Amino acid sequence: MRVSENDRPHWDVIVIGGGPAASTIGSLLARDGYSVILLERDIHPRDHVGESLTPSTNLIFERIGFQEKMEDAGFVHKPGAAWTSPRAPLGTFFSIRLAEFAMPGAKQPYTYNIERDEFDTLLLRHAHDQGAKVLEGVNVQRVLFDGERAVGVRVRVVEGWEQDLFAKVVVDASGRRCLLANQLGLRKKDPRFKQYSIYSWFRGVEPNPLGFEGVAWFYFLGLERAWAWSLPLRDGKSSIGVVTTKEDFQKSGRTHEEFFASLVNLNRSFRYVMRGAERIRPWWIEADYSYKVDTLHGPGWLLIGDALRFVDPIFSTGVDIAMFSAAFAHQAIAAVLTGDDDEERAFKGYESHVSDGIETWYRLIDLFYTHPHMLSRYAASLQHREDVIRTLQGNLYLAESLERAQRVIGTMELAHHLVMADPDNLLRPGAIEPALNGPDELPTGSDDGWRLGYTGPAEVVVRDAEGVSSSRSEN
Repeated sequence: MRVSENDRPHWDVIVIGGGPAASTIGSLLARDGYSVILLERDIHPRDHVGESLTPSTNLIFERIGFQEKMEDAGFVHKPGAAWTSPRAPLGTFFSIRLAEFAMPGAKQPYTYNIERDEFDTLLLRHAHDQGAKVLEGVNVQRVLFDGERAVGVRVRVVEGWEQDLFAKVVVDASGRRCLLANQLGLRKKDPRFKQYSIYSWFRGVEPNPLGFEGVAWFYFLGLERAWAWSLPLRDGKSSIGVVTTKEDFQKSGRTHEEFFASLVNLNRSFRYVMRGAERIRPWWIEADYSYKVDTLHGPGWLLIGDALRFVDPIFSTGVDIAMFSAAFAHQAIAAVLTGDDDEERAFKGYESHVSDGIETWYRLIDLFYTHPHMLSRYAASLQHREDVIRTLQGNLYLAESLERAQRVIGTMELAHHLVMADPDNLLRPGAIEPALNGPDELPTGSDDGWRLGYTGPAEVVVRDAEGVSSSRSEN
């Protein structure tokens, strides 16, 4: 269906998507009085991984008037993070308090562990409350161009019924679907991060030690580019997941249940906290999720959130990148719509600002995977501790935070060079084999007789590269 030129709707900004990036820019634009419409393919609430936030997101919550709603929702307060190595004795771990060095502008000493389905729903409703038009169940088919300039989108509500919507600026916040980047051939898989994640929700997970309630817990598994998380959520639930390489899973020949259990048993503390755990949701699978996009803007369009890049989520960077890219995109768009800046210059400045921060996150994550013990060492150092903690607070787009993160990276890169220059150095990756069985062989005699419990059939939910979910059962 096509509408006539005279009757076609027109907006200041069309936003493709309804996740944190879309909701943030929608709220900011609407609060400034611009006409903005958010087009979300799904109907919220929807499932999504990424249930731990950085403290930096509090700054955006305050800016859009959302902080009070976060507290009213009762999300678990996250004061810091802790991690433990595969062979560490029970009760031995390293931890940091994110408020030990106050973040500029911080009004509270904690962030949150969240259920993303409810968090995303609340944030999208908030954008509506601020004056943005929000349509769910509307699938954007493609971005429309007049020559090289984006002028609108074609949407489908039901099969056989399509309509064109037009705007001065189109913002792609479609997440890992990367609608516009795929349309223009700009999306490229990351050759270094071919990760594979299995996760679900559990009850009966051993609680964090006293004084560490709400702390995000990470377990290292003695395998390259592999780790696990445990996040306490509301009502006694825990989000538990493992990340490894896709190759490790494929060569194991195991079901998801068996493979997950084998990784749990690679870490003594992880095995202990999961000994009485009961899975209460299907397995969720994410694979091949790291990628980058060649350019983040063009005439009449911008990319924000996961639509511009996705990196491994070990430092809870997803919502941080989503909200800050949205905030900087709002700044650029507002400058253009008010006539205060030229579009090419404003959009190019946006891309440079956001890209510098995301690339720094990427380099830090890559180094962390190469030598995970190094971050612990520098976090324990009086000389480097503040830089490490301030980096992990997020917002690497702020000049001071970016500088601190780059100092941490420079120190770790030098240490890595020195380790790799010595062929006999035991800190070289793979120099010491894991103490327990790897994913190809299930453990047969764990010291506490742990077995993973679950309810219902071995149902698995898998997401493809565009974030489309499907489910199946394993026998």
